[in-house]
Amino acid sequence: MHGNQGTEGALQAIESITKGMSWERVCTPVDVIGEPGKADLDACWELGATVAANLME
Repeated sequence: MHGNQGTEGALQAIESITKGMSWERVCTPVDVIGEPGKADLDACWELGATVAANLME
């Protein structure tokens, strides 16, 4: 999630929707406030790789 001031509402909405769909979390969400830095981009890459690996199972 990316926000300029906060992402709490977005996280709540995502958790509510995914719970309703009976999906399970496979990775900690990436939360970016302001301009993304290298660590944020690395975290996004890791998240994508983790989701892809879980879909392959």
